[in-house]
Amino acid sequence: MPDTIMDSFKEFVLLYNQYRQNDDTSAALRMAREIDKIAKSQCARNDIPKQIKDFYLTSAAPVREWLAEVKLTAGAKKKNMGNDSEDKIKSTDWFGADVPKLTMRDVAGLNELRNEFLVNIFAPISPKYSPIYQKYRKDVGLQILMYGPPGCGKTHIVKCLAGSLGCKIAVVQIKDVMANLVGDGAKIIAEIFEQAKEYDKCIIFFDEIDAIAASREDDESRHTKEQLTTLLTNMDGFTSATKPGQIRIIIAATNRPWVLDSAVKRGGRFETQIYVPLPDYDARIKLIELALGKDEKIKGRVNVPCAEDVTVEWLAEKLDGYAGADIKAICKQIINRPLRREIEHLRDNDARMSDCITRADCEEVIGKYINAITDEMLFFYDAYTANMDIGEYLELYEPKARAEREAGKTLPPHVVRWLKRFDDVEAEKLTKKSSNEEGKVDKVEKLITVLSEINNTLKELKN
Repeated sequence: MPDTIMDSFKEFVLLYNQYRQNDDTSAALRMAREIDKIAKSQCARNDIPKQIKDFYLTSAAPVREWLAEVKLTAGAKKKNMGNDSEDKIKSTDWFGADVPKLTMRDVAGLNELRNEFLVNIFAPISPKYSPIYQKYRKDVGLQILMYGPPGCGKTHIVKCLAGSLGCKIAVVQIKDVMANLVGDGAKIIAEIFEQAKEYDKCIIFFDEIDAIAASREDDESRHTKEQLTTLLTNMDGFTSATKPGQIRIIIAATNRPWVLDSAVKRGGRFETQIYVPLPDYDARIKLIELALGKDEKIKGRVNVPCAEDVTVEWLAEKLDGYAGADIKAICKQIINRPLRREIEHLRDNDARMSDCITRADCEEVIGKYINAITDEMLFFYDAYTANMDIGEYLELYEPKARAEREAGKTLPPHVVRWLKRFDDVEAEKLTKKSSNEEGKVDKVEKLITVLSEINNTLKELKN
């Protein structure tokens, strides 16, 4: 238990620092209170070693100082503003002041997702497509569940959509909501929807929705049933436009769609589900160009020097199977190699050296980098998309994948690797079988030789 509390305490401190850096006083205040409460309770225990208590005290000291400053400020406000100042400190404006400047042009690849947005969101408000849309539907708005591997830019996609539509956006990190206000998650969710009603064009984005929307039959969901019920209640009818030009969209994202409660995915709620895959070749090209400063459209870019054989295309091939966040991290580590060499050289010498990224730099970084995306993880998404159990899916898909491979069709890399593992296992079995059969032949031949010698010996004795 102490280890679990320590992990939570460290996470709270990290979140507190992030909120302070972002000038989110309300969220930082709630987190600071949790830090102070944990530190006090742990230091009061007799079974906690002194060095651990010192860690809690040291970590909580600056937080407590800031809490004292906030209380003084709150006290001054209370005299001037009345007794509701404490409520104002707790409230959070979930919608940003500005509409994102991104557009859907900033999203690379993802044609299926683009088409979904085109039909359900852009068509009703487009002079070009609206006559066709109104021929089939009158309702405007959408509730989308985006699922897929972590680090594939789901939040970025939502911000690009908001920028294209001119919508205000509330990016809600569900885990942060639950951590900041224990027991008040339902009130916060209701508050978000109330704030959204003030805007004619808005998007509510719930990230990591599985934190409160896990199956209600699961023991893990017993603390979040109230939050889930509140979410579902507020979702019903929210996206229905009540006047011309009104756009209200709810989007949720998860890395674990299979754990979600069935009520979340039924008709009228997140019935539109879109898989956000790993970046394809074109998307990887764009990510690498941005990371290395090779996109000439970007003003003020740092064009990182590279060896002639280190091209964006070559790196895009090498980084197949990595999430967008991992590609950015890998590129950053690669850039640091020549940067470090030049700085260390200048430290030890008077003259500067001219260096660049080499293939050896790239291969060494990629070789050491631990890819968080596994083939097994990707097959789980494949099975979920096919609405099958993972075992059933693999059993049915194997012969189909082999047939497609023999027909020369392009298969996803994780499927190619999966089939190769099967082939290797079968080849190993055949080798063992052949070896065993050869061993049996050798034994028979030796036995025949021995019997022949015995027979010859018997003949000699008889003569």
